[in-house]
Amino acid sequence: MLRCRMASLGASLPGPRWRRRGSLWHAQKAGKECLARSPYRPSDVEVLINTGVNRDGHTCEPAIATYVLKALGINTDFRGSRTLGFDLLNGGCGMLNAAQVLATLMQSGQARVGMVVSSEANSDRDPDPAYRYPPSGAAVLLDIAPLSGTGFGAFAFRTLDEHADLYSSVVNMTGKHGRLLLRRKDELDAAYRQGAAEVVEEVLSQGHLARDDLDLVIPAQLSGPFLAELPAAIGLPREKVLDLSSVLEDTLTTSVFLATHHALETGRAGPGKTALLLAFGSGVTVGAATYRF
Repeated sequence: MLRCRMASLGASLPGPRWRRRGSLWHAQKAGKECLARSPYRPSDVEVLINTGVNRDGHTCEPAIATYVLKALGINTDFRGSRTLGFDLLNGGCGMLNAAQVLATLMQSGQARVGMVVSSEANSDRDPDPAYRYPPSGAAVLLDIAPLSGTGFGAFAFRTLDEHADLYSSVVNMTGKHGRLLLRRKDELDAAYRQGAAEVVEEVLSQGHLARDDLDLVIPAQLSGPFLAELPAAIGLPREKVLDLSSVLEDTLTTSVFLATHHALETGRAGPGKTALLLAFGSGVTVGAATYRF
């Protein structure tokens, strides 16, 4: 069976220098780096999916993917090649979910090259203290893996409806331009660990893998305390679970792929290694995917 691989990654990392930049700027920065590192031209991208949640001015419509396409110069002339662009919103699981969509399109022969882009930025002048995500961007360009056995394997997502009230957000429109409010309950981390235990079992079963087959687990970097307890919850040794919480804050939708970018840049991930990507979103939803570098 054909597999979808990460041909290149691009990152717009959080930092004081970029703190005042908006979500579109971070998406553009990550997308340009991703294209520059790939063997493809912008015109080769057939599908672009944007998964960012927190956007400039709390924009809901039209799809931010259309703005990203224009910013990256991807087939903006309707007389030539065309690119399908749309938003897919699934919280912190969005980028992994979009990778699954593109993998399915490639396996069915409906696409050869696609890109997933995400970015986060809160434009409120006086942000809610509960909002803790620094501005960031991430992009991954996907194509059909040239080598058998490499690329994405199985995907699994689990939504724990009974815990849906543990994490919520709303834009309060009583003030000018609105204000984003977040509500996160203390029990959320325990619900995430419960979901992670279930989804890891499922994705390993689908991929016919044992825990010993995994070289690395790349989770969203929710917090140091959460990552310290995650290995026991999913039945893996701590040294296999990537903990970057001391150098990389939780960045919501971009977190898993920024962590993957870091793992590749530092040599923790590389050719021949098998990884499990683990994402956490509202709902409460947990997603996992296996990947062979």
